[in-house]
Amino acid sequence: MDHYAGRQRGCRSLTTPQRELAERLSVRAEALRTDAGRDGGEGLSVSDAVALAAVQLGLQPAVPGL
Repeated sequence: MDHYAGRQRGCRSLTTPQRELAERLSVRAEALRTDAGRDGGEGLSVSDAVALAAVQLGLQPAVPGL
């Protein structure tokens, strides 16, 4: 039985600024993953791509050694 039937998950419960931020992070992270996978590269995990996108967008300071 699906307890979530009929419910929409995801961004519905976010405020407008939160939704906009989530969209910016998503777009940037996807671009980073695409670029990392080109020319036979190893690629980039989703979590690493989101963390890098946050740093590049100025939302999180870079952590040395990661």
